[in-house]
Amino acid sequence: MPGFSLRLTSTRPLRQDIPAFVAARRKLLSWLGLAGLVVAALIAWELHQSHLDARNASRLAAQNLSALLKEQLDGAFRETDLVLRDLAGKVDPQLLARLGKLPANEQRLLRNLLDEKLSTLPQIDEMSYLSADGQLALNTDRLLPANPAQRQLWLQLSDNPGLELAFSKPVSLPGSQDMGFVVARRIPGPDGKLGGAVLATVTLEYFNQLARQLQAPERGAFALLDINLILVGRYPEVEGGIGKPINNAKLIDEWVNGRSSGYTVFVSPYDQVERGVSFRRLENFPFLVMVGLPENSYLADWRLKAGAYATAYLLLMLFGVAMAWRGWREAQLALAVQLSTSRMAERDGHILRALETISRPLLLLRASDDTILHANQAAELLCGKAPGTLSGLWLPSLYLRPEQHAEVREQLTERQAITAYELRFIRRDGQSFWVEMSGSPIEYQEQPAYFLSLQDISERKATQETLWRKATVDTLTGIANRGYFLERAEQEWYRARRYQHRLCLLLLDIDHFKQVNDSYGHDAGDLVLRAFTDRLRNELRETDVFGRVGGEEFAILLLENDDARLHQVAERLRTALAAEPILLPSGAPLYVTVSIGSAHCQPEEMDIEALMKLADRALYQAKHAGRNQVVYFDASHAERQAGLPDA
Repeated sequence: MPGFSLRLTSTRPLRQDIPAFVAARRKLLSWLGLAGLVVAALIAWELHQSHLDARNASRLAAQNLSALLKEQLDGAFRETDLVLRDLAGKVDPQLLARLGKLPANEQRLLRNLLDEKLSTLPQIDEMSYLSADGQLALNTDRLLPANPAQRQLWLQLSDNPGLELAFSKPVSLPGSQDMGFVVARRIPGPDGKLGGAVLATVTLEYFNQLARQLQAPERGAFALLDINLILVGRYPEVEGGIGKPINNAKLIDEWVNGRSSGYTVFVSPYDQVERGVSFRRLENFPFLVMVGLPENSYLADWRLKAGAYATAYLLLMLFGVAMAWRGWREAQLALAVQLSTSRMAERDGHILRALETISRPLLLLRASDDTILHANQAAELLCGKAPGTLSGLWLPSLYLRPEQHAEVREQLTERQAITAYELRFIRRDGQSFWVEMSGSPIEYQEQPAYFLSLQDISERKATQETLWRKATVDTLTGIANRGYFLERAEQEWYRARRYQHRLCLLLLDIDHFKQVNDSYGHDAGDLVLRAFTDRLRNELRETDVFGRVGGEEFAILLLENDDARLHQVAERLRTALAAEPILLPSGAPLYVTVSIGSAHCQPEEMDIEALMKLADRALYQAKHAGRNQVVYFDASHAERQAGLPDA
């Protein structure tokens, strides 16, 4: 009715109109209520899913950080154990039996061994040899009486003949307020008795440095516990907590008992902050790490979204009622036509309205041929398509690899659902991105169809890639760090053993590198390390494993069956560094040389650890024979192995 206006001149007409409106539009109001329920259910589902996503993001972040911290600590402890094994194998137990009576020159040789290894381990504050009776300890500076922690470790090794590695409780480091703990490796003596031990003091500041580098959200917490739930380290630190059982030890024990990893939410007894906590046990070491992240930091955006959805829903329902009232008053015929619409058409309309209402990218897919029937605006924006252009497309045409649709189709047809399936889409401009797809079957226009939900997870994938690089790549040189090199070397050893290939290992040490740092500064030293890495990388194949295993020490694993080819490669690497000077930031040229120790074997002859020891011995000979040369380990070296000094 043109010109219609509602005038509330009295309350009686309105009281009469309301019952008439309800009686005449009962079905419409019922459908409006049903639509409201459907929309409310979809909004509730969306909020539930986004709430789960937020909590999953918190859990995933905690799990990723705990996995990264575990890998870094595992690597540091493995590296420490390898060095302790090496030092244990280099000392005669008879020397430790008479440690207090050793001449000064023999003590100096032992201290040199300790000092050389100590410089390669940033996590170690002190290293020492412990006498066979546990009374004396020789460190890099002098011979001292064993302290209580060292004596306690000696008692553990002495009372447990099968124990190879022992750990102390947290102790104060000598001469500072820092804390640490001592690791002791058995040195077997005659007749299987304890011949002594080699000790390393691990500083807890190293744990704090790792925690700071992980850059957790505000109020995140990191903890290191031993198997008795003694708090070994925590970041941020808690006063008076280190070295004591964790406050909620009983609860924690019930949670971690019998598990290698887990996730739960609880309130910290130290600062009363509720966090989602992920724990992981270290491999082959009696410790576990915990990373706690406050879930509230991940739920703030969700609360804003929930409030906006609730407000929009109420406004939508009020708008629907108002439009129904106006329509009844202005267009009885139009309302009658609406009432005669079939149940199926109404349901399809609800589906389409729901598809447009929800902010998450959604697709309505015909089941018979996988054609997209409808897509909401969020899906079009996600796929980089103009409005209305997604409808009618074949779904696999959006994939970077269309052959993946076979697995998508299998899950939808056989399992009647697809949940969190990850694959890569491609936009119109050729840019690819990661998508997480979920969906379930519905009926649309009396035909089977699928309701698919999409989520852009490119940022999460990029974060996982960044975490992986942090755990495996040396930040200064861009090549594999020690832990990742050893992991790759172990894989190549198994592959070589399977295919009967020979393994060749080169250990390279830049000559007089300490003088470069002392004379030109650490920035110049870093420049030399990067230039050295670039030159060698240009000479290597993609299949060669190249890594930095110490301060100025590098390792290369080659698959070479030809001795002449191996010698050619090693000599080419040596001359590549010596041939041209490295230009310092000042423009001054600096000539740098490298000493190389080479060793090779068949995989069935020895493992990677033994091969590295042979290459280390060859490197020692190269440096003590004048440097800037390559020494190859051969049978004559093996004959002199017992008396050959080690690097």
